[in-house]
Amino acid sequence: MHLSTFTSVWLASILFNTPHSHGHQQLLRGGKLPLPEAPSPQQLVGTNWQLKEIRGVPAIPDSQEIFFATETELSGYDGCNWFNGVWDTSVENDSESQTTVRPRLMIDIQMGTLRMCRLSAEAGEQQSTFMSALRQEAIDFSLSADEKELTLYHTVEGSYMPMVLSRIPTPAQPHERLIGTNWVATGIVYHDSLNELRPVLKDHPVTLSFSYDQISGTTGTNQFFGDVPNMTSMEFQVTNVGQTTIGWESDDDPRRPQEDAWMSILYFGRSVDMTKVNDETQSPPDVVTLSYTLFDERIGDTNEWTQVLVLGSFQAPLARFVPLKDGTLDQFGKPINQPIDHQETPFVWDEPAIEDPLHYTIQLAGSNWRATNIRGALISDSPDSQFYADVSLFFTSETSLEGRGGCNQFDASWEGLGTIIQSNGTEFPLILQHLRFEDFIHNKMYCDGMVAQIENYFFSGLTQESLFYEFGGEEITLWDAVIDENGHQTRGNFIGRFTNVPVPTWGGQSLIGMTGEKAMAVIEAINPSLQVQVIPEGSMMTADHRLDRVRIFVGEDDNVTREPQRG
Repeated sequence: MHLSTFTSVWLASILFNTPHSHGHQQLLRGGKLPLPEAPSPQQLVGTNWQLKEIRGVPAIPDSQEIFFATETELSGYDGCNWFNGVWDTSVENDSESQTTVRPRLMIDIQMGTLRMCRLSAEAGEQQSTFMSALRQEAIDFSLSADEKELTLYHTVEGSYMPMVLSRIPTPAQPHERLIGTNWVATGIVYHDSLNELRPVLKDHPVTLSFSYDQISGTTGTNQFFGDVPNMTSMEFQVTNVGQTTIGWESDDDPRRPQEDAWMSILYFGRSVDMTKVNDETQSPPDVVTLSYTLFDERIGDTNEWTQVLVLGSFQAPLARFVPLKDGTLDQFGKPINQPIDHQETPFVWDEPAIEDPLHYTIQLAGSNWRATNIRGALISDSPDSQFYADVSLFFTSETSLEGRGGCNQFDASWEGLGTIIQSNGTEFPLILQHLRFEDFIHNKMYCDGMVAQIENYFFSGLTQESLFYEFGGEEITLWDAVIDENGHQTRGNFIGRFTNVPVPTWGGQSLIGMTGEKAMAVIEAINPSLQVQVIPEGSMMTADHRLDRVRIFVGEDDNVTREPQRG
């Protein structure tokens, strides 16, 4: 045997780290020695990997990941956003020597989240290198003998750039993502608060912890516990709920209504008056189903993010939590050294949800909305803020839409696709309005930095095949439309949250100076569902705020004195 041939076989064996097959074997030219076989795709299925080093240089810790979920599907993390895709493998003979076999990965990244992150130059370069490797038409790879290291050979200008990934535990599946997590409440709905989240007592936090089949925590005074017989990606069940029975010196102690509010959610799946639980009509069910939503949100005007857990729905929340930091509370749920810092909560629910969601749907025509959050990034309406961006949706008619993405203006048509009502185990079902935007056109002025990223996230959300929105108070929340585990359409990733703002015009024209009767006709033509009232300036009127009503104020000459608005 020639030494060069032996060397080639030895190097190939090291590169691919696979045992010789006892079945059919490929032969070297001359038919004498078997070639090592490529790693089987089955060796990758179900494995999860994290970037360890690039060309021998250690990677930034806890950064890029890739998970081969099935024989064809994968998911991963690029250091900022999660992605999904499909994969396959192939084996390619070396056309020159015909003495080696190259196992190759083909990866097609199909979709991902669009969270905005501020990465350092080093982290950004690492992210770019990792993702460009995955986007190659095919990438050579090898697997170590102990299957604990996966090496991807990224081709750069004709040469290899090895990227080593270390095997890590399989990530939690969607229905397992709450297991092992610990939370502290920032707000809870009381039975008399009309779905408004009230802040948790500063020195008496409410906590919630999930194990594989149980929940536990503190009410601010007592410890509680319960069994979790079932959990999905959108809801979990609670049964066999119990608690310790430490009392209070006075019935007026504020810890009592807080505990009643939280425990009634666990007992009944909604907030009820616990003084009536002995009534036959108020006895708790054996099993309670609680829907939940997990999402990421920026902390104030900082570059830091936090996860948020909302029980119930955005339109009818029951409680809101943020992650509980290690070492914050003692074993009895009491603050250690200092109380929970509520300034870290990204937003406060200050508007009650609709009282009768089954009979109320907002008609968007003739409404104007300003974004306060796009893909988890809080947006300021102050031009002096570093987080300022002019992002808006103005539904000019029953079919037309215009707005801004932060830098560029756009026009589109829109169509309502109906209402989906989903039971979530409470008296307030999840109500999703289904809609679609089409004929999307925008100008192409150059913009960069944070505004450019926000606009990209916003426009990509609007141009999907369809999406959902929820109405709550004076806000709407947009969601991706996805298919759930049962094959039904439901909300997916969070796109953005918007607050109602005054309309600049009606049908492209100002109504100021027009007669009240003519102005009413213009508004009713844009949105017949609105209750339009003509009111003389200075008249007595109710102080309630309703987005299905427009008041037209007229002077002594019966002409409109100010631009009519909803409210």
